[in-house]
Amino acid sequence: DDKDQRQEWQARLDAVDGMLKSYKDPGPIFDCLVFHDGTHWQTVIDTNQDGDLNDESVLTNYKTKRQFASFGEASQLNYAVNIRQEGNLLSIVVPSNMHGTHVAGIVGGHYPHEPELNGLAPGVQFVSVKIGDSRIDGMETGSAVVRGLKTVLDHGCQMINMSYGEPTRLPNQGRIMRLIEEVVHEHRVIFVASAGNAGPALNTVGAPGGSSSAVIGVGAYVTPTMRMAGYSLRREQPDMPFTWSSRGPTADGSVGVSICAPGGALSPVPNWTLRRNRWANGTSMSSPNACGSIALLLSAFEHEKVPYSAHSIRRAVENTAQPILGEDRTAQGYGLLQIDRAYELLKSKSPMP
Repeated sequence: DDKDQRQEWQARLDAVDGMLKSYKDPGPIFDCLVFHDGTHWQTVIDTNQDGDLNDESVLTNYKTKRQFASFGEASQLNYAVNIRQEGNLLSIVVPSNMHGTHVAGIVGGHYPHEPELNGLAPGVQFVSVKIGDSRIDGMETGSAVVRGLKTVLDHGCQMINMSYGEPTRLPNQGRIMRLIEEVVHEHRVIFVASAGNAGPALNTVGAPGGSSSAVIGVGAYVTPTMRMAGYSLRREQPDMPFTWSSRGPTADGSVGVSICAPGGALSPVPNWTLRRNRWANGTSMSSPNACGSIALLLSAFEHEKVPYSAHSIRRAVENTAQPILGEDRTAQGYGLLQIDRAYELLKSKSPMP
């Protein structure tokens, strides 16, 4: 009897082992119900996978009602939805990582009761566009960038911050670049983007921040105080661009970097990180620093009825930047952003009422 029982259990183990070798885990599988309520397409997602939809949130396109929900207390992962193709395509939108939230917080984080945590322009309004595909580790796709540019125009956005990019040897070329230039030159949208983190070698600026003449490409700058507080250096060092901040020139001879701005920040991060905020550095941080500063400029000009254009804003921030002594222009562009000087310059050049 013992021998027969042992053989039986061995056969079962062999069967399980065979199934495990051929088994591919698809990850969580959620039941999703999509329906039309007579006005909008709606969806209910079984986020806890218990088969009961009564305790789940009913959501429609985020643009319509700006609703979001969570996959539960354990994950603390928020999501929103977009329903397309007459209900045949349900897009469940989640962050690929904490990067976008951190960047947005630098531009306009708003803490009415803790103003020391505010971003550069806490009254700014955001249109958040996800261009990173979670299925390819958050890498952006061309189609997503095109949809993002269309969304900017659909919502009448005045500025774009793009803390995204990769190396390129073809500056000012390609369909995406043509569309970016169209958005800037024809629709007067100010486009600010990170220069890249591939320095200190020359010709390392990325696309689009360093490779399009329509974009304000921002390098990363670090102050002595930032180095002591953020990196525990014991002695003060001179002002400088971060060593890893990408350098120009581009292959067609352009400087590649327009200006530089502080490239490190303590900023909010998503709930699922189990933290309120964290320190991060990169040109991904310097770009929203510049973008938030320029947003303040636009706010003042809108209030004071001072005319401006994407071109005049770019020229002003470049011509009033403070050069960093001893540093090459390929790293800093025109220098460190001085938004107060840009304001004074543009206001002095505007026609009298």
